[in-house]
Amino acid sequence: MRQLDRLHIEVTNVCNFKCEFCPDAIMARRRGHMSFELLEKVLTEVAEQQLARIITFHLMGEPFIYPHIFEGIHSAVTKSLQLHLTTNGSTFHLFPEQIEQLVRSRVPKVTISLQTPDPHTFQLRGAPPRLASDAYFEGIVNYVQANLRSTTSPTRVHIKFLDTTPHPFLVPHKPLDIVAGKTQMVDELMTWAERLLSALPASEVDWDAIHRHLQRLRTGRWQLIPLHPKLVLETFPLDSWGNVEAGTVTPAQWGYCNGASQQAGVLYDGTVVPCCKDFEGQIPLGRVTEQPLADILTDRPACQLRQGFERLQVNHPVCQRCMGADTPLKSALRQVGSVAYFKAYSPVMRRMHKGWGEV
Repeated sequence: MRQLDRLHIEVTNVCNFKCEFCPDAIMARRRGHMSFELLEKVLTEVAEQQLARIITFHLMGEPFIYPHIFEGIHSAVTKSLQLHLTTNGSTFHLFPEQIEQLVRSRVPKVTISLQTPDPHTFQLRGAPPRLASDAYFEGIVNYVQANLRSTTSPTRVHIKFLDTTPHPFLVPHKPLDIVAGKTQMVDELMTWAERLLSALPASEVDWDAIHRHLQRLRTGRWQLIPLHPKLVLETFPLDSWGNVEAGTVTPAQWGYCNGASQQAGVLYDGTVVPCCKDFEGQIPLGRVTEQPLADILTDRPACQLRQGFERLQVNHPVCQRCMGADTPLKSALRQVGSVAYFKAYSPVMRRMHKGWGEV
């Protein structure tokens, strides 16, 4: 078994948001937090055996409401693991003391799922009543600027925006209009660039380079717009998490996915799944409470899944639904697109953006 590109460790599947573009509202799994003992066990094994190039503390849930989040960050960083944190950013206002803790943590990368960049679209987040949009945005700005001002923090922050421009390969589980079209996307990104960089001296910001990046922007694809060595804007097209209802999908019969070969996930209860989209744990490969992660990744269920994809076979019904689409034509396009994306587009894009992080 070669090293995973990414291992998703779900420290919690509890979230304080109910975003309309996320499957959290329909997830049937029991809610809970990973025990710190189990998290430490997984981190130790990953570090000692170099099982993954990158780890995340996310599959479902909001990691910054995990009771042991900063102990987990400290453990990962001291083990020299490349930890990438993904957060909705809500706790920067709700628990502002976390800002300084995170700046001091020396975590390599933090991705903030801003997604909805204005008060109107923020209503799609299902945020707790005590978190208004202006307070939410202010908390994110406060963290980003504190990290930029720090002379000791190595953390690179990515701010993610959801691109809802219609695309023939994508199948959102519901139609949403957040940011669509190049004009609106450029306007929103520029507004946020000015807001986030407002605390920096003008000499530290190359506005000409930022404008050039924005003018090259194309909708319907993952893109990075570097603003500063420690700050990047990121656009990501709206797709499903495999949560389109089975009766509305033409299932895929062939295609390719990197599940169980380049990525895997560990749910909070120790169940290992092949990818970040198996939010219900419907393709269990094993349990790290019962056997080592390395053994699970080389055991029969994971091997069979990988071998099927290498033969361009999509055998599991969950994978068939995830890779399928709402019409036969779009399903066919997605099957072709899955091979093109994983075998050609994604490797090229990762090489182009090396140094600025990955999806």
